[in-house]
Amino acid sequence: MLWIALLAGLAVVSTGEDAPTVREQRGIDEARPVADRSVADLATAIGAAGVIEIGPEEIVEGCRITPIRPGAQLTRMLTAYTAPDDGPALLDQIARRLPARYAARTRQNSPDDVRFVADAGEFVSVRGQLVGPGVVHLRISTGCRPQPSQPVDDDAPTADTVPQSHPGTLLAALGADQVEVTPPAVVPCPAGGWLRTRVATGVTSPEAAEWIGEALDSLARPDTTVLSDQAPLFVQRDGLGGVVVEADGGEVRAVVTTGC
Repeated sequence: MLWIALLAGLAVVSTGEDAPTVREQRGIDEARPVADRSVADLATAIGAAGVIEIGPEEIVEGCRITPIRPGAQLTRMLTAYTAPDDGPALLDQIARRLPARYAARTRQNSPDDVRFVADAGEFVSVRGQLVGPGVVHLRISTGCRPQPSQPVDDDAPTADTVPQSHPGTLLAALGADQVEVTPPAVVPCPAGGWLRTRVATGVTSPEAAEWIGEALDSLARPDTTVLSDQAPLFVQRDGLGGVVVEADGGEVRAVVTTGC
C-alpha cells in the first residue's frame, strides 16, 4: 500500500511539473509559434530562388486525440514559385538551407514526382511536393491537438502601407476588371516585422497572357529578377519579396509577398 501511495504521488507531481512530452499534451496555442517560425525559416531557405505565397492559417476541428477526446489541427500552406524547370532544385535547396534541427530531406521518385519532408520541432511537420512546373507546395501541420484556449490576439497589419505592393493596384495597372483582394496572410519575422502575402483576382481578356510579361517588366524596379516569363505563370523576385501573376484564359491572379 505504501508503494502504491508513493507512485500515485509521483504521478501527480510529474503531471503538474514536467514539460509535455507528446503532441497530445501540447495544444495549438503552444504549436502556433513553431508553425509560424517554420514559415519564416522556409522563406529564408528559399531566398532569391523563388517567390513565396503564404496561405491563411486554418484550424480544422473534428479529429480525435483519443477515442473519447476531440481535438483540432492547425495547418498552413506555403507555395513557392520559381523558374519552370527549377522546382526539384528548389526543394533540394530548401532541404540544404534549413537549420540542421529540421532534418530535412527530399526524395525524387521521377522528374515530376519530388517530395520533401522536415520536422519543425514540437511535433510540427512540414511536407512538400512539386505540383507543377516551377511550383512547390509546402504544408505545415501541427497534427491533432487540444483546441486553442482563446482566439488569437493578432496585432499583425491588415493593410498594405506601400501602395505599389498592393496586388489590386498591380492588377488595375495590368488592365484587369472586377478586382477582388483577400485579407493579408501574415506571420511574424524572427527579428521583428511581418512576412506578408496578399492576393487579388480579376478578369481580363483571354489574350492578356501574351503581353502581361512585358507589362510587368515595365512596372518592375531596377533590382527585380525575372524567374519566369512564360504564360500562364509570371514570377518576379523583388528585394525581400516578389510578385506572381497567373493568367488563365480570362482570369488573372496576382500574388504580392513582402519578406523579412
